[in-house]
Amino acid sequence: MSRVGRMLVVAPCLLVPYLVYRGAGEKELAAASALRGLLCRDAGLALLSYPCPEFILLGFPRPPAPREVYERLGMREVAGKVAAFIERVVAEERPAHLVLVGVRGSPTCAAHTTSSGSPEEYPYHRMEGFKDLEKGKRFALAREIARGFLPASRPGILFELVKERVEGTYLDFDKDDVQGSMEVLEAALFRGGKG
Repeated sequence: MSRVGRMLVVAPCLLVPYLVYRGAGEKELAAASALRGLLCRDAGLALLSYPCPEFILLGFPRPPAPREVYERLGMREVAGKVAAFIERVVAEERPAHLVLVGVRGSPTCAAHTTSSGSPEEYPYHRMEGFKDLEKGKRFALAREIARGFLPASRPGILFELVKERVEGTYLDFDKDDVQGSMEVLEAALFRGGKG
């Protein structure tokens, strides 16, 4: 059985921006375009994109929520199944060089910096109605809900579990800095840089 050279494990919303909790905005579209361009330049790069844990748990669209709220809603069980999938694929493919890319600020898929907020103060009552809003109103309500979230120096729920099981270079993709994120990613993939 042949061993994979380089493998990229990437959060699904970075490739398919329509999975983002509130829908795709300009920065999500730009991030996806940049990543797909990178993949087109290197046909030998093995790619693993996993099922979106937030979509599995809450569907689409869904309001933003910090890590603590997702913990309360049962994300750890869903994330455990996705982490087991990632672990199994990596173990079977045995890449010589593995880079795992999460999303900066994500409650589930952040590699280093997640979102944090009080689960007691979260507006759970807004969750169901959020699904019925048209895109522009969803974006406005999402900004309002997320206003109180703070960055926290810890991984999201899924990446916390994956880090316990899989060794590799872990990076956060910052959708507010696509160019900088791409430079760090390319350095990690092709020049052996660490993130």
